[in-house]
Amino acid sequence: MMKKAMLGILAIGLIACGGKEPPQKNEGFSLMSPAFKFGYPIPVLFTCNGQNISPELTWSGAPAAAKSFALISEDVSTRTVPLIHWVVYNIPATQQGLPRKIPKQSRLPDGTQQGYNGQSMVGYLGPCPGPETHRYVFRLYALDFLIENEPDLSGGRLLYLIEGHILAKAEYYGTYRQE
Repeated sequence: MMKKAMLGILAIGLIACGGKEPPQKNEGFSLMSPAFKFGYPIPVLFTCNGQNISPELTWSGAPAAAKSFALISEDVSTRTVPLIHWVVYNIPATQQGLPRKIPKQSRLPDGTQQGYNGQSMVGYLGPCPGPETHRYVFRLYALDFLIENEPDLSGGRLLYLIEGHILAKAEYYGTYRQE
């Protein structure tokens, strides 16, 4: 068990330090948000200065073989290891998005699960940097399996479990700074 936990931490460290993930075929798999344009500021509504609710996300072009999706959102701006803002997994393969304002609970009615963010709370944690601009990356993974018997995962544990099961990956990012 300790070995698996350490591998999960190493997986986050490798990604944060520019390590290479195994190549995935994305072939048109894309992620977007109607709440903000790619690379532009995330609206205050979705931050600690607003209602701190999750933004709507949509995707298209998922591989037909996908059995589920997983999402990790993190602030990649200042830390050696990025601050995790949202961990979502076991999103049904039939879904093409996540609605706005997902409740901060471990299991949703459709089977989707949420894990721990960087403040050890379940659910979405909105951007809350100081006066400098931070970059928030949303990474969506199309997976060839469903994660079983793993409640409330951390981002590192999720990355460890999905290693070797990623069919495609899509990324979307926004920025935020407090004024």
